[in-house]
Amino acid sequence: MCNGAKMLVVALGLLAGLLPVIAKNYNITVGYLPCIEGNSKDMQGLAISGAISMALDNINNSTEILPDVTLLLQWNDTQCDTLTTTRLLTNMVSSGAVAFFGPEEICETPDVIEKSKNLPMISYKCSDSLVSKAPNFARLEPSVSKITQSVISLLRYYKWNKFSVLYEETYEKAALTLENDAKMINMTLNHRRLTDDSWSHIIQDTKNATRIYVFFGSTSALVEMMNTMEALQLFTRGEYMVIFIDMMPYWPKDPLDYLIPKDRQVCPMTPEFRKRARSLLVVVSSEPESSYENFAKKVQEYNSMKPFEFPLPSLENKFSIYAAYLYDSVRLYAAALHNLIEEETIQNHETLTYEKLKTIATDGSRIVSKMITITPFKSVVGNSIRFDENAHASGNYMVLGYKPLNHTNSQSFEAIRSNINCTHSMISFAHFQESTKKFPVYTMNPHLPIDWPDNVRPEDEPSCGFYNEKC
Repeated sequence: MCNGAKMLVVALGLLAGLLPVIAKNYNITVGYLPCIEGNSKDMQGLAISGAISMALDNINNSTEILPDVTLLLQWNDTQCDTLTTTRLLTNMVSSGAVAFFGPEEICETPDVIEKSKNLPMISYKCSDSLVSKAPNFARLEPSVSKITQSVISLLRYYKWNKFSVLYEETYEKAALTLENDAKMINMTLNHRRLTDDSWSHIIQDTKNATRIYVFFGSTSALVEMMNTMEALQLFTRGEYMVIFIDMMPYWPKDPLDYLIPKDRQVCPMTPEFRKRARSLLVVVSSEPESSYENFAKKVQEYNSMKPFEFPLPSLENKFSIYAAYLYDSVRLYAAALHNLIEEETIQNHETLTYEKLKTIATDGSRIVSKMITITPFKSVVGNSIRFDENAHASGNYMVLGYKPLNHTNSQSFEAIRSNINCTHSMISFAHFQESTKKFPVYTMNPHLPIDWPDNVRPEDEPSCGFYNEKC
């Protein structure tokens, strides 16, 4: 593992002993600020850093993008600490870095943005809704508000204007963001509860004054929650719905994790389980294309090469979406820089000089503005990347429901746990389309109608009210 104070400058065309295919006229250095060591629960540096090596390698060996420019890499471990990040950023600016990818998880700190001195700063891991709107800052990870706005669209579509929010401590920001979004349009929040008590107590305490639960948490906690509700016979009459917000990237091989514990080897086929499963909807990031597996393997290979030489992590075949965000952020930066160079030279019939290159490459607000104009941009995993006016990426989200597995679905029997014989799974049947309004448009697949738990859409409250006050 690399020392946080150690700084390396590497020409990526020389990685793994490969010589550049093309001799280019100019070199400029870009900075990378990952978390390798530290106290964060979700450090990504060890798993995804190879993505920046791979991106720069591809760019430096290309004749189509930046044909006269080689991008060199300077990197440092921020240890997920704001003061360390600020100090390292200052040092890297002084040493000549012209753009930065990161810092990981510290995007909301104004001082960090200020220290960049208008150099392009592109974050690959930052979900805070209140992040800086500095003109030299862009981010690839959608903010928490993007997914909560999608949840609001789903609730409004089914006329569920009253609901309860349950959340694990890690997702408190997301729960508060959803609450604020709901209050803005006069929706009613029956409860907002941190799940720091037993599920039995939480459900008993809320069930008489709600019918729709929105839960932010882990899939294992979701299964426990559904087990408790089933034990209390809340699914018997099809009156309750659970909307699970999966904040982790979607993994198409594990859709049964929303319904069955990982250590369970039997797929329940009882009517009770079917009604329970139909009482669940899952909002999650859209499924990447099949090519993501090859991409993930290449990232691991680059992780083990110079300059990182990290040990191969045990990812349990999981793919970190942050590797794609990091790779795409480099591609977007290079594309914006390439376009601006063309505008300055080809269109104006001028020759590119090192001074002109540095002037263009260090104008962060201009680089970021160009990045906005060249989106939508196809991600390395196939999804479409769109920036809003602040260069914050919009999300791509879908809704999963309990459906039979067949050839019309995007999933197949091979895509779920091979050791469990299930004829049904959680299948994507709806998605959200960006619109000019605050909330995206909820759009269903006409060939996959939703199967309600009791063949009728549950209401958000009983016809006579929760306490019979309307009768």
